[in-house]
Amino acid sequence: MQLIIFFNGWGMSEKVIKEIENQEKFEIIHLNFPYMLKKVDFSKYSKIYVIAWSFGVYYASKFLLENQNLNTTSIAINGTPYPIGEYGIPLKLFNMTLDSLSIESLRKFYKNMGAPDNLFDSDVDIKKLTEELRYILNNSTTKYYNFDRVFLGKEDRIIPYSRQLKYYKERETEIITLDCEHYPFKLLNDWRRVIE
Repeated sequence: MQLIIFFNGWGMSEKVIKEIENQEKFEIIHLNFPYMLKKVDFSKYSKIYVIAWSFGVYYASKFLLENQNLNTTSIAINGTPYPIGEYGIPLKLFNMTLDSLSIESLRKFYKNMGAPDNLFDSDVDIKKLTEELRYILNNSTTKYYNFDRVFLGKEDRIIPYSRQLKYYKERETEIITLDCEHYPFKLLNDWRRVIE
């Protein structure tokens, strides 16, 4: 049996992975903020894949640093362990998002990242999303985990492609560039495709 631990992006629900084919029948653990993994018996899995998208890459990097004894393949998608600043979203833009977060601005965010309309949930907890942004702002990365592979969308309007590329070019990471926006799962629509 093989396991995928999926660290989802900010403001996203489990609907994201409902869109991804699972023909191989991977067991999947889906994580959102605060990205707490319940006790798992990792010994029963022949292979473990840690796959992270967007701000989930920040949390996956922390998880992998704390669990270096696990035999994992790590894959980042449109994100770095440094979500704000030189390798992430410009600080000014991040603060503007934090200060003006609302259902309307969140809807615009979904549109800017190229997500399908059916992923948007107007009942989302804005307070919780604000708390997560504050957490990231107040807990900057001091160490990073070197991901095995990264998918970068050339048309990413959320975390600029050039900033992500700069980060990963300085690391020993396989870089795969995609013709997609920040939301990549129109192309990465099968777990096997992500892994292989």
